[in-house]
Amino acid sequence: MDLAGIPESRTAPGLATGIGVAMLIAGGILTVYALQAEDPPPPYVYEMAEAAQPSGDAQALAGAVPGATPMTVSVKTAFGGKVVARGEVLSRDGGPDLIVGWTSEIGEPVLRSDISVDEERRLVEALRTHLPADSLVYAMPALSGRLAAMLPARFPLAGADDRATVRLPDPWTGARPAILGIEDRWRPGPDRQADALFSAFVEALGAAATDGVARLRDLAEGRDSYLVLHVRDAFDLGVAAPERFSVGLRDFPGSGNVHDASKLVKTWVRDEGYAAYAVIRRDANALRAYYFADTIGNATLLGQLLPFSSARLGQVPDASLVFQEGGYWVYRLATGTIG
Repeated sequence: MDLAGIPESRTAPGLATGIGVAMLIAGGILTVYALQAEDPPPPYVYEMAEAAQPSGDAQALAGAVPGATPMTVSVKTAFGGKVVARGEVLSRDGGPDLIVGWTSEIGEPVLRSDISVDEERRLVEALRTHLPADSLVYAMPALSGRLAAMLPARFPLAGADDRATVRLPDPWTGARPAILGIEDRWRPGPDRQADALFSAFVEALGAAATDGVARLRDLAEGRDSYLVLHVRDAFDLGVAAPERFSVGLRDFPGSGNVHDASKLVKTWVRDEGYAAYAVIRRDANALRAYYFADTIGNATLLGQLLPFSSARLGQVPDASLVFQEGGYWVYRLATGTIG
């Protein structure tokens, strides 16, 4: 596998992404025009500044990275200067800067899925307290890179090429080569071994649950290992491998009664004919529902370890839940190998 209303967003190519596209077109018609060129320039720029009043969460995470400085980052359209995403970053020497918070401003993921800096802090604190020293931990490459800078554990996927997960609004797709060049700023240097492990990792998550655990245990070569997943990983993997993971998302109002909001999501999923869904809080006013568009995803290891409505949480053999916070689910994988 090669890995190098309210808006609805799908990972499958060619599908409209709703209001986010309309906002981009209305906010930057010159950007859309630029993308008609044969070799379109980057449609956005990053603006970084030292955080005048960094959040307590960002400060806590910076304290875990020697010499790190909390920064703010904005993604602005190259023509018109419209802000389409904001983030919190730890600037550091000796490695790429670390994105510890990320929020899209247009109702659909821009470049990467949203990241809650509060969830990041809670995850790091939990792992620091409970993870045995020198543990082997598998997680998506960007998260692995963040955790590797903060914890005394081994993260084999930290150097993997995850550019296939970069998610572009439709008007930007023609500029993908230029965009990937910009996004290299957040990645370490090439690591072919990590790339191969990432491909095997994705294959394992897309396998049937029992087989998937066995594949991950095989990667660990008989050592104890841990698996850190976030609900957003389902969407990111759908971006990277849509032939294997048919995943979409949609936001729903979430400031009122939680039971009513959950019922609304359940009814919408049923009416659309989707196979399963998982819901997390996006912010104080919105819930984000991720869904499998077909039943194939239900039986995968990914679908069984994350809180999708079809999952058997806690019942996947040899995968023991050790921590859960927000969208994060951390499992210990029993020692063993295939065969």
